[in-house]
Amino acid sequence: MYKIIVVDDEPMITSTLRALIEMMLDYTVYTFNDPLELLESDHVKNEKIDLIISDFIMPQMNGLDLLAEVKKHQPNIVTILLTGYSDKESAIQSINDLGLYYYLEKPWDNNELIKIIRNGIEKATLENELKSKLVLIEKKNNEIKRLYDLLRRDYNKEMDNVIEMIISLTNVIEAKDAYTDGHTRRVSDLSVAIGQKIGLDEKTLNRLELGAMIHDIGKVSTPETILNKPGRLTPDEFNIMKNHPEDGANIIMPLTPLTEIVPIVLSHHEKLDGSGYPNGLKAEQLTQEVRIVCICDIFDALYSERPYRKALSYDQVKNIMDEEVSANHIDGELVKVLYSLYDEGVINNIYNHYK
Repeated sequence: MYKIIVVDDEPMITSTLRALIEMMLDYTVYTFNDPLELLESDHVKNEKIDLIISDFIMPQMNGLDLLAEVKKHQPNIVTILLTGYSDKESAIQSINDLGLYYYLEKPWDNNELIKIIRNGIEKATLENELKSKLVLIEKKNNEIKRLYDLLRRDYNKEMDNVIEMIISLTNVIEAKDAYTDGHTRRVSDLSVAIGQKIGLDEKTLNRLELGAMIHDIGKVSTPETILNKPGRLTPDEFNIMKNHPEDGANIIMPLTPLTEIVPIVLSHHEKLDGSGYPNGLKAEQLTQEVRIVCICDIFDALYSERPYRKALSYDQVKNIMDEEVSANHIDGELVKVLYSLYDEGVINNIYNHYK
């Protein structure tokens, strides 16, 4: 429900406006007869307010100064000023300086006032939605640029066609599965951090980073109803989900420059004891890069929010991963490296970067 503040030193005006707005728009309305009392209130300091209507001439503070102070706490608030005829010129001059949405002369027309309030809030809502979408677009563009630069590094001209395909497929996955976007970036950063910690060379780190970035690319073939299901998957749905490593490998296998990355995409759900999928590979068949991505994939799946549950605490994640090590599912030495990165604050830096 939208929230509105009405300020006027005359109680009859504030009570009248409150009754009118609540009846016509069903918004929550807070009223104040003292501007200074408003500025000290929790409504301004700690609560999101969508719109404020203020009288211009008041004993304690004029309306323009009040609205300017309120906007320091509520920069996106819609501001409407009530003026007498003699105050009209001052109000007009202040529209640009203050970002005033509208001024209304007394006596006002109730229908006009309701229309102005409704339009002001609708305009602010649309602007906020647009800002959010622009931030998301910029974020996507930055990731596309990052992937482009990564693929371009140390590769020949043949990579240009590969880049276009990978970016297109990655965008399709992100559009289908909001979780995959943040997940793949965090798994990639975690994998590189482990690789750097154990001294992998630059070429291997590049391969590891790219492999982790697109390890879930096979989800392009997974139905959205399964990817975004809010509850746990049924056995049949999980069997469909288990196809994504092979689907991903089949997508990138024809691309010669990505041949070395195929094992990461294909085997990131394998386990050291052979109980993983899709091929039941065992320890000696799993490369170090595959083992690293396996660990980071599990860690992020536990440490992040999922459609069906909240993120687990680090201690809860650590207990589960220790059990996985004991069951000979994942590489215990690499898990120790992951823990050391957490102790050094590296992991928190990674997760804070993507908040």
